Amino acid sequence: MEKESKALSAVRTDKAVFKKMALNKTFLAFLLLCILSGLIFRDKHFLSLENAMNILLKASKNGGLLALGMTFVILSGEIDLSVGAVFALSGVVMGLVGEVNPFLGIFAGIMVGVLTGAMISFLVCKMRISSWIASLSMLFALRGMVQILAKKSVAIKDPVLLFAKAKLFSNLIPGVTGGISVLIVFFFAFFFLCRYLAENTKFGMRLYASGGNEEAAKLMGIQVKKIKSIAFFLSGFIAALSGVFLTSSSGSATLSAGNLYETYAIAMCAIGGIQLSGGQGKFSGTFFGILIYYIINTLFTYLPSSISVHWQSIIMGILVILSVAMQSEIFHQKK
Repeated sequence: MEKESKALSAVRTDKAVFKKMALNKTFLAFLLLCILSGLIFRDKHFLSLENAMNILLKASKNGGLLALGMTFVILSGEIDLSVGAVFALSGVVMGLVGEVNPFLGIFAGIMVGVLTGAMISFLVCKMRISSWIASLSMLFALRGMVQILAKKSVAIKDPVLLFAKAKLFSNLIPGVTGGISVLIVFFFAFFFLCRYLAENTKFGMRLYASGGNEEAAKLMGIQVKKIKSIAFFLSGFIAALSGVFLTSSSGSATLSAGNLYETYAIAMCAIGGIQLSGGQGKFSGTFFGILIYYIINTLFTYLPSSISVHWQSIIMGILVILSVAMQSEIFHQKK
């Protein structure tokens, strides 16, 4: 056990320089984006605290949490393409089961993610199927289940299921109408919890070791399959919870909910400095990656109508390429 702890500490120390440099570049990119946004769009509303809250709300209910869950899986050296479908199905299941009992509905919605994570971990860790193929097959299966269970959108009527509409600190914060959405509080709570798990626990140290060098991790005595299974479980759980939050806040579960969200989550991780080969990156980087994504998303609402919103996808594609290129440069410098 002492040997494992020393080895894990060495792995963690060895990657400290990379993570620090990657995070610094992500933070600088975020800071530069904020400054440029302020210079180009000198709109009082864009630079207001209320708009900042709107950006955080978008991140909280439209995929930001998925990126946090995805970070666990990517750090383990795997990928999870099912999160968008889990996001959609969890909302539908919560709405349908919630008609019988609201608390059972919330539980059933969350269990969608837990069971999906368990299924993918079985396929990857026991059947030795690539995580790309395993999670892609689950994506198709879950999307099919969404279409079968809900021919159209599912309306949420029970007030208990609308808990995510609540706001805190009403009229106590100047410049923020109605207070802070409870979803923003959930988002920050999950960010700090995920960061703590990854950076301050033995699980986190083993996660980095498993993703960085699986064979070396096995030689250290780490149960790599168990670590990867936990990562898939966390990703599925967080994706389902995110779907429950969105359905609760919007008042309905739609068939198209979460469409392509898995790609957005991966993009946010890449922009945040998470190396897609696994084992390197920090949750703080993912957090800034999420903010960068949604600031760009918000910027397009201030552009002239003649500029196509499809440019947003082009810009995000360029950002991902640049982020991965910078990570590769840092990695080679470290070597």
